[in-house]
Amino acid sequence: RISLPALGSVDVGGKSIEDIQALIERNLAEMGVLQNPRVGVSITEYRSRRIAVIGEVNAPGVYAIHENVTTLMDMLTLAGGPTSDAGQIAHVLRKEKGKFDPVRISVDLQELFDRGSFDLNAVLQGDDIIYVPKAPLIYVYGSVRSPGGYAISRSMRALEAIAISGGLTKDADKRACFLVRRKNTAGTELVMGLDLYDIERGKDQDVFLQEGDVIHVPDSPGRVAGRELWDLVRGIFTFTYRLDSTDSTGSN
Repeated sequence: RISLPALGSVDVGGKSIEDIQALIERNLAEMGVLQNPRVGVSITEYRSRRIAVIGEVNAPGVYAIHENVTTLMDMLTLAGGPTSDAGQIAHVLRKEKGKFDPVRISVDLQELFDRGSFDLNAVLQGDDIIYVPKAPLIYVYGSVRSPGGYAISRSMRALEAIAISGGLTKDADKRACFLVRRKNTAGTELVMGLDLYDIERGKDQDVFLQEGDVIHVPDSPGRVAGRELWDLVRGIFTFTYRLDSTDSTGSN
């Protein structure tokens, strides 16, 4: 409620600024205080709202917000932005009256930040929780320069995974790679062949990766055989050299 000398107490609960202006103008005109009144209304202070930002952001915490309208992008910026380990999807958790479980609003951060899809910039409410999870991982091992686990985006393909793992070594067999994918929580696995040679040339389709996928790049059989032969020859040479050295020492 607000009090005006000419009108007394005016109930403005739940009304917008424009609604309040129209209400006061109408009351002033109806009571004959002014003819064709024009009223300006401004808000001097907003009630603070608390919004929590947790997960993979550089400055997680609970923030008191005094602005009338606060968006997801505003809060992520205030929290220092997502970390390098952050996933592509952020979640806004909102408690609603009469519901035990919070409502979840999921937002694609890549679409929001990189592509400017501002229709995804959710307007936040008091007591909202913004959760930015870690990016899911895929794994690359075998004949690559930097085997290990890597964060995955929803649009990552097998060739990109090979690239971020440093690329193939000279011993890699491009035609004999394969991908292992867990199909369900029971541990059932799907094994798919990956002919990187044909994929690079557009003769075979690249594969979109999923969380937990494992790509194995084996050594080329010819390379393995050549390396084993070289190790054998080197071993024989070393053994013969040791024998010669022993005989020479014994004769002296």
